[in-house]
Amino acid sequence: RRIEDCLPPLEDSPSKRFSPSKRKQYYINKAIRNSDLIPRAKGRKSLQRLENTRYLMTLLEQDDCGSDEGELTHSATPSIFTEACNNETYVEIWNDFMNRSGEEQERVLLYLEEEARKKHRRKLPVKNEDKWKELPAYTPQECFQRISRRLRATLKRGRIPM
Repeated sequence: RRIEDCLPPLEDSPSKRFSPSKRKQYYINKAIRNSDLIPRAKGRKSLQRLENTRYLMTLLEQDDCGSDEGELTHSATPSIFTEACNNETYVEIWNDFMNRSGEEQERVLLYLEEEARKKHRRKLPVKNEDKWKELPAYTPQECFQRISRRLRATLKRGRIPM
C-alpha cells in the first residue's frame, strides 16, 4: 500500500475525485497557468514586473555568455597599492621611510599632515562672515528692515500664529 492512499484527502484538492495521472496533469496545468508561458490579460504593474524580469534574464544570459571572453579582454584595474608596489620610485620612498626610526617616522608624518592642512586652507573660500562685514546691507538690522511692516510687528510680538 502507498502512503498517499492512507492519508485522508484534502478539502480543496482534486485528489478525491481524480486518478493520479489526472491529478498530476491538474498540477502541471496549474503551474503553466501561473507561469508567464501563456499570454493573458494583466495589469500595468504585472506587465512591468514581467518586462523587468525578462530584461534581467537577458542581462544574466549576456553575462553568462560573455564571462569567458570578458575576463580576457577586461582585466580589473590595479589598485593603488598594487601600482605603488610596481612603481620603483614609490618602493624606494617606502623602504626609506620604513628604515627610519619611529621618531623620524612620526616627524615625517606630522610634516605631511601639516602640508595637507595648509593646502586645504588655501583651497577654502573666504568665510561668509568676512563678506558680511564688507557689505553693510547684510547686517541683521538691515535684513530685518527689509521684511514687511506687518510681519515685523508679528515677529516682535513673539507669538507666531500657525
